[in-house]
Order: sequence, then C-alpha cells, then structure tokens
Amino acid sequence: MFYSNAWSKCLICLIFLTSGNAECPKPQVEGNVVLTNDALLMNDFPEGEEATFECANGYLKEQGSERITCTSGEWSTLKLTCKKKDCGAPRKMPHLSYEFKEGTLFGASARAICDKGYQLMGPSYRQCYAIGWSGRPRCKVVTCDKPPEIMHGTIVEKPGKELPEYGGVIQYSCNEGYTLIGNKSIECTEDGEYNSLPPECKDVNDILLKPTTISTSSITTTSSVPPTIRVSGRNNGIGEHDTNAATAVVGSGIGTVIVSLIVIVLITRYCKRKGSYQFGEDRSRTEELLQFQNN
Repeated sequence: MFYSNAWSKCLICLIFLTSGNAECPKPQVEGNVVLTNDALLMNDFPEGEEATFECANGYLKEQGSERITCTSGEWSTLKLTCKKKDCGAPRKMPHLSYEFKEGTLFGASARAICDKGYQLMGPSYRQCYAIGWSGRPRCKVVTCDKPPEIMHGTIVEKPGKELPEYGGVIQYSCNEGYTLIGNKSIECTEDGEYNSLPPECKDVNDILLKPTTISTSSITTTSSVPPTIRVSGRNNGIGEHDTNAATAVVGSGIGTVIVSLIVIVLITRYCKRKGSYQFGEDRSRTEELLQFQNN
C-alpha cells in the first residue's frame, strides 16, 4: 500500500514537470515580417526560449517588439508592425521630370519624361526598391545634321557647335548679283530636322528674263520680252535692231512671196482658159492672131 501511494505521487510529479517544460514549434511568419537569421538557424525552441523577427525587405519598423517567448508550448503574440519604405522623389536632373501614378512607396514605378527638344537616354521607368530608385535616366538635347551649303550663297550666322542643337537658327545670304528664293533662315526642331529646306540663290538676269503670266478675268496669256540682238553687216549699214522688228520684216517678205505666187497661178489658169500663143495653143490659130494684130 505504501509503495502504491508513493509511486502514484512520483508519476504525478513527472507529468507536471514534463508538461511544464514543453517545447514550442518553429515560429510561423506572415505579412511583412520575417525571422532573423539567428532564429532561422535554431531547431529547438524549449520553454522560455525567445525568437526574434524583423521587417521584410522594403519595409521599415513602425512600432512594437521584435521578440516572442515560448511559454507552456506556445508562443506569445508578436506586436511588431512594419510599413513600406518611401523612396521619395528622385534627385533632380536638368530637363528631366517624373510622372508618379503609383506614388513613391516601395514597389512603385515612376515614368521619366524629358522636356521638349530633349531625348531620353537610359530607362524610361524607375522602380522604388529597398535601396532606392533603380536606373539613372538623363535627357540629352536634340541635334540636327550639319547645315547644308547653298550654291552662289553663304551661311552668315549659325550656332557655335558643329551640329546645331534644338532651337538653333542658321541664316543664309546670296552672293552679289543673285537674289534669295525661299526662307533666309532655317531652324533645328525637336525631331532633329530643320523646319524648312534651305533657300536658293538665283541669278537676277535669269529672273528678269523668265516668262511672266498676265491674268485677266477671262483671259490668261503668257508674254516674254525678247533680248536685244546685234546684227552686223559690212555694206548694208545694219546696226542694232529689236528682234520684233526683224521678225516683222521676215514675216512681211514671206507674205509678199506667197501673194506673188497666188497671182501667178491665177494668171496662168486664166490664160490657159482663154488661149494664148505663149502657152502652147494651135499654131494656125496663133498665125491668125498675129496677122490680125499686124493689120
């Protein structure tokens, strides 16, 4: 009887001691907190053991304790709370701005935008990481090709650089005796092209001799002023004449020849119809006519 009671008391004490030293399972993580490296390396979590937590990558501690304690085989409640890191606005760069549709917190993206006349070099989007914004975009000014030269003219003004930049203006001038046709200046635009073709330099004499069109309400005629020509002659005394006068003389001579030919043809036909000794008529009839004429 004595042994039975003692044995029962020992069994009760063993159960009490065993239950009081119960180990805790490995802590579970969720949300934006993780176990520290030291806690991850632990395999056993006996009574009274502590486990430490920290904020996940890209998050910062907001409040609460990072530790929990194993008590009677259960972990205490974790009070640590974390919030996303704020990257803030990227550092300012010349002629560069950003569009923040997703804000500036961890994981958000920002679009890089260049001013007018500048082109983006590098990534067009930056993302907020735990260490800050990714990428380093920059804006480079747009340039145009080397200004074209023109015949019979020169470039009188242009930017100091070999390749004109956005907004650069090139001015042209014509040599003496030539007139400028088109725009006297061209400008480098935002797309890297000039806003117009370079001008041309035309000979003033060519422009004066160019046919002009005279328009009325119902009639359109084209007239040109012929140049003065010089005709030389040794004995006929021909000097300087206008081509219109020369044309009139030639036309008058041709008209006279044509009229003479028409008169000869008409006379010939008339004589053949009436008969004449000059156009091969009968010899007897010719003799009679001659005799009649002699009487």
